[in-house]
Amino acid sequence: MLTAFPVYSQPVETASDLEIMDWVTFPHYDATRMGWVPDGSGRLFVTTMSGKVIVVENGVLQPTPFISESFEQGHEQQGLLGMAFDPDFANNHYVYFFAAMPGFTLQIFRYTDVGGVGLNRTVIVDGLKAGVLDYDGGGMTFGPDGMLYFGVGSLYGYRDPDVLTNAAGKIHRVRPDGTVPTDNPFYDGAGPNVDSIWARGFCNLYGLVFQPGTGRLWANASGPRANQLFSVSPGDHGGWPDYENNQPAGYLSPVYSYLPGVIDEYPFTPTGAVRQNGVATFTMMGDDLESSSYRKGTRLLIRNVEDPSFNGDFYVTGHPSSRSFTVDQPEPDAVSGGGRLRRWPEGEFTMGGMFYEGTRFPASYSHNYLYADFRGMFHRIRFAVDGSVATDDIIINRDGGGGFVDVSKGPDGALYVLSYYGVILRVTPTPEGQALIVSPLDLVIPEGETQTVMVSLAMPPLVDVWVKVAVQGGEGDLSVVEGGSLRFTLENWSVPQFVTLGAVQDADADVEHASFTFTPSQDFPVVTVHARTEEDEVPEEPANDGGVDGGPEMDAGTLEDAGTVEDAGTLEDAGTIEDAGAIEDAGTVEDAGTLVDAGAVVDAGSAKDGGTMPVHMEDESGGCSAGASALPGVLAWWLLSGLVWRPRRARR
Repeated sequence: MLTAFPVYSQPVETASDLEIMDWVTFPHYDATRMGWVPDGSGRLFVTTMSGKVIVVENGVLQPTPFISESFEQGHEQQGLLGMAFDPDFANNHYVYFFAAMPGFTLQIFRYTDVGGVGLNRTVIVDGLKAGVLDYDGGGMTFGPDGMLYFGVGSLYGYRDPDVLTNAAGKIHRVRPDGTVPTDNPFYDGAGPNVDSIWARGFCNLYGLVFQPGTGRLWANASGPRANQLFSVSPGDHGGWPDYENNQPAGYLSPVYSYLPGVIDEYPFTPTGAVRQNGVATFTMMGDDLESSSYRKGTRLLIRNVEDPSFNGDFYVTGHPSSRSFTVDQPEPDAVSGGGRLRRWPEGEFTMGGMFYEGTRFPASYSHNYLYADFRGMFHRIRFAVDGSVATDDIIINRDGGGGFVDVSKGPDGALYVLSYYGVILRVTPTPEGQALIVSPLDLVIPEGETQTVMVSLAMPPLVDVWVKVAVQGGEGDLSVVEGGSLRFTLENWSVPQFVTLGAVQDADADVEHASFTFTPSQDFPVVTVHARTEEDEVPEEPANDGGVDGGPEMDAGTLEDAGTVEDAGTLEDAGTIEDAGAIEDAGTVEDAGTLVDAGAVVDAGSAKDGGTMPVHMEDESGGCSAGASALPGVLAWWLLSGLVWRPRRARR
């Protein structure tokens, strides 16, 4: 049967500018969350479904766990789901845990860190109904207001997330002692509402984190038709169970989303590719899917368009209509048709995330949102100036076997990624990343002629890279003749492309200088090439009267003006109009343009110094699982495609 189906697999996209190592392994196939103890001890806590909180100190697994709760691993999938450290941990030493308890209930409790061991178990929130399998949530974090936020999933058989009288499908907010603030948006005291509800309409919530500088809570929510990342404010409604990635006005739309675990393809209309002013617009065929399904920042492969200049890897930049989307393509204007988009699988279930703040990684990582997907994909979101998503890239890809559940920045500035399968990865930047290879960097271009510059990339790109060439300076004498826009792909990244630079023929003898900038469309350094003209005009030479003093250099004038020896030196004749000091001599064009007077060689050097159809399947059971129960056909297809899957958890 394996030979009866074509084998498709996602390109391996682990970023080449990262160094990744297995930092710690431990004999537990049930890790769920991790966090660095905020006391400078270098301890890392790892929660497990079975109830132990493992301690790693300075890269060494410690023999004594922080706590050892006991949970049965049957169909109920009991266990620890979330963890958070008290903002005042330095004084109170509190650590909070979110757990699915026996008897289908959810509970939040805390322990006090006493000498490296958890004591004084105290229940903070109790009596919330739990579900089965993958539907309990577990995201938990403290907010800038000092309140504790936690996410409850749809609870499967008990779900009715749009009703404020139950906790399912909601983000909750309580004080650190479990009491409810009266300023919660749905607080009604003795009324029927669950007063702790802060926002609603989310299928299954595992990742909760506050975005620095905005005070907004980012929530990773997974469902049968979409994995969605929300930026949430109090009282927001994420649309579940009625909407997933198609929220109408009045509901909170995700800032980013992706389909759970499918290769998604969708065709364009016969005239559906139009490029104007460096922006390509693609119009989708049919009416069963809106273009907003591909959120801004989504990476798409455009293929099979009749004009091949439209094809390649791109990020969605906008949505002119419900049937069209745009991408940046700095190529000449064109119109074409046919073709289709493809989006490779980006994961199956969105897990924990964090905003990167630090100095170990390049500055381009600052404020990026990094998040894990259980399928084994680690994502990096970069933001546009307006705060919207600019790009989403998979920077670590262990497709099908990674089991990534959480990410955290360590005291050493490195990133640590936790796998459900008992591995912690340590991620650091390589000394050198992607770069433009440009040669030569200094050019002399004779008047009326051209020179060429070779350009390539240092390593394969994640997506197509354009290089735009622009000129600064040169007074118009130096320009880009050909190759002002280059395109590098996975196929041609190492093949040099040529840029032709030229110098015009002019009437003066001035040497012009210019800088040519080679600017990539992706986030790596600009390269500058310096060029100057080689003039073919012979500059005027200073006067030479056979050694007799004809006055200062600046006043020497032309050979014709200098006159005879007798004339140039006599006092009587020195002041006449005919003499070397006459008006014609002092300010003539011929005089002002000499190399010595004009300063061309000495002064002009400062310029150099300057510078196939979509698969949209729904879990008929109505649950939030994004894996086997939601997409059985897809999972079978993956297996037939030769993907080797490690044992996976039942809960998601």
